[in-house]
Amino acid sequence: MQQNIVEPNTLPELPQPGPFEHWVYEQPLAPAIALIVAGILTMVLMRYRKNFNRVGLPVGVLLIALGSGVYTLGTLTVTEREHLQARSDALVQSVANAQPDELRSMLDPDVRLSSVFASAEGADRIVQIATTRNQGVVQSADVGKVHAGLYSDRVATTQIRVRTEGSFVPSLSWWRVDWERVDTQSPWLVTHIEPIWVQGISNPAGSN
Repeated sequence: MQQNIVEPNTLPELPQPGPFEHWVYEQPLAPAIALIVAGILTMVLMRYRKNFNRVGLPVGVLLIALGSGVYTLGTLTVTEREHLQARSDALVQSVANAQPDELRSMLDPDVRLSSVFASAEGADRIVQIATTRNQGVVQSADVGKVHAGLYSDRVATTQIRVRTEGSFVPSLSWWRVDWERVDTQSPWLVTHIEPIWVQGISNPAGSN
């Protein structure tokens, strides 16, 4: 394929969280609304029944309280996937804004970059490539989506959709970033970076 113009509809699959983590911690609004609506409907439908005070009212109040609790818990909890999504955004911005110290703090010393644009090993070399480009090549970068998947509590991958502005063409791309950490108390560090898809470029990852 010579021209790779159309953005892919699907990407390589990543591990997904269980239903409880997804709906309670990451997407609490939908179940919270469902529980609250169910509570209100329960009280409305049972309002004129003789067992309303004994059954309808307590059940309705319980469902509303559960919905409020789910939403509060979800909004206050930051999952590891959400943390990696935020860290991926910070990684892209550190490159776009040419911030070597910020970028280096997120890279493993033995990190690898594989692409047709540049391939390198080691944090210092990758920081040099990312922050010493010609002025105006990348003026800004917008992270549209970040998919995150954890293979274990110490190994993860994110897929980052990036749109750039500047003289760099093409402007739209998807990147795979592998992350590792020593233990659950240590920060996630990038171990490998490669493009999944770059608009107009065939085989952007090059030969690995």
